Amino acid sequence: MKCSSGCTAAKVVNNYRPHEIVALVKAGYSDELINSDVIWACSVCLKCVEYCPQRVSPFEVVMALRNESIARGRVPPKSFVEMAKSVLKVGHIQEPMYIMSKDFEEVSRTELGLPEMPKPKDFEKFKQHVLLVGFEKLKEVIRV
Repeated sequence: MKCSSGCTAAKVVNNYRPHEIVALVKAGYSDELINSDVIWACSVCLKCVEYCPQRVSPFEVVMALRNESIARGRVPPKSFVEMAKSVLKVGHIQEPMYIMSKDFEEVSRTELGLPEMPKPKDFEKFKQHVLLVGFEKLKEVIRV
């Protein structure tokens, strides 16, 4: 349960508990997990690996379930696909947003005196590495 207490996704996604995912796999419910959206909630922070006193890696279990889901032709949730597209397009899960001022005007980072969002120095190399670590099969789905 320590892996779930340290999990970033569990703090914001209702019913996401890494230790329960591992228990469900051990109990033979892999197919049900593969066909659910719960496996796409993981934020890949690796805190579950760090916190687990039993040296279980819920992260690896979730990644295996995701890979199997893609291998079976299931399309990830739209929000995940949009984040993947953004990572491959701009290097972040979302592009910098404008905020609303107290006068209801949109204000950019530049207008606020904030630095530009950093991007990977060699963006093409970055994209190649991202595709190597699991986005390759998603490439057809997200059409990047």
